[in-house]
Amino acid sequence: MAKAKENSIEPKTENTKVEVNFPARIQIELVQGNELRHYEIFFLVTTLTISTAVSFWTTYAITPNGTILFSAWAFSGLAFLSGLLTFYYRSKLYSGKITKSTSLDTFKTE
Repeated sequence: MAKAKENSIEPKTENTKVEVNFPARIQIELVQGNELRHYEIFFLVTTLTISTAVSFWTTYAITPNGTILFSAWAFSGLAFLSGLLTFYYRSKLYSGKITKSTSLDTFKTE
């Protein structure tokens, strides 16, 4: 019996070369993490308190009650204040940009 000759492919020892073409300019915008976190928190509080205030106003329109009226005003005020803070932190996000630039030649290559 003749042994079948195995066809094995030998891996080449050449390294793979990767070529990356960069544009003349790459723009990356970063925002402050604290302002973003505060914006998201106050946006959530605003959406929750608006729906709660509308519920109290609807209940007051159906059955007028002093306690329900107080709750409706309280949640409306809280929704208004948290809405103001939401817009304040949103404006800080979009106006607080810091621009820095450098050449890719300054990065370390391995």
